Amino acid sequence: MNKTKSLIRWGVVSMTAGSLVAIAAGCGSTTATPPTTPAVHPVVHVATMIETGKMLNKPGWPKFTNAFLTVHQGDTVVFTIKSYDDGTAPLSTDSPYDKVLGTVNGTELVNGKPVSLIADQNVAHTFTVPGLGLNIVVPAAPTGGTVTVQATFKVPKAGVYDWQCEAPCGTTASGWGGPMMTPGWMQGTVTVKA
Repeated sequence: MNKTKSLIRWGVVSMTAGSLVAIAAGCGSTTATPPTTPAVHPVVHVATMIETGKMLNKPGWPKFTNAFLTVHQGDTVVFTIKSYDDGTAPLSTDSPYDKVLGTVNGTELVNGKPVSLIADQNVAHTFTVPGLGLNIVVPAAPTGGTVTVQATFKVPKAGVYDWQCEAPCGTTASGWGGPMMTPGWMQGTVTVKA
């Protein structure tokens, strides 16, 4: 009888040891690190409008209606500018501000057509953010009409970035007065939150 009990005990121990080995082996296969999902950053649509000084009863004072933008780090921004301004603010021929910079594919859409450069003499405004390496060029609208510019860009780092129109479209003989020096008109900020 002792021999039988001894065998039964050994069998139970063997079974238990085998079960433990099987359980341990099963546990080992479930401890693998789960695959990481890459962070998904949304596509955000931001819009502004350029009104003329005449529309605002303030001649010589064109205005971006949304001069203070807020987005989040990592966002892809689809930025739409609808301009009513049919006046030009010609750039000098050596100016770098006629080129689209910092956008996806180095282009913008002007009334749906991709462009990477606007002729110096046809520039009305720019939306230039040096801290983000961004330059969006707005051509003059047709007389009595509008022009729509759409640019897509990514915002890789948090911070507050100043923007300025670099086309001399303001008051004074040089075009650099009035709205060019006034926050909320031809200058503002892009706030990128972390």
